[in-house]
Amino acid sequence: MVSLVAALAHGFRRHPWVVVNAILLFGVGAAGYSRLVEARPTSLSTPADLFMQSIATEDGDLGWKQLCPSLQNELPRDVLEQQTVRQRSAQIQDGVTLTIDHVGDRARPTGGEVHFYVATAHTVDGSTGQKTYVVMTQASGCVESVE
Repeated sequence: MVSLVAALAHGFRRHPWVVVNAILLFGVGAAGYSRLVEARPTSLSTPADLFMQSIATEDGDLGWKQLCPSLQNELPRDVLEQQTVRQRSAQIQDGVTLTIDHVGDRARPTGGEVHFYVATAHTVDGSTGQKTYVVMTQASGCVESVE
């Protein structure tokens, strides 16, 4: 064991850039993987999380798919998608971007959960505004209501 450590130390003194390059390569790879994982919804995302993601990304189809069937019957997909297109146009025109932060969840006595989120609107001049969303889900996980 001592000879292995001595050999590594000797090799590092002769070729330090190999170790430095390996560390840099690992760091870049880890950062890239982290961004990739953050950018895609995981299989662990709940319908409430995906619904809120649909608000941030202005993806009406994704949001509609998270609704409980009774809400889907009340709100046709094309109506939600049209609203999304109008909202996206207004935000682009105003230079507004939106981020969503998950605050927490609480179980409902009747089944399902209450999910809490904070949406932050960011404008080009640096100002921000926030809104709290409460998403109620049924025991099946589908989105029952949003306040």
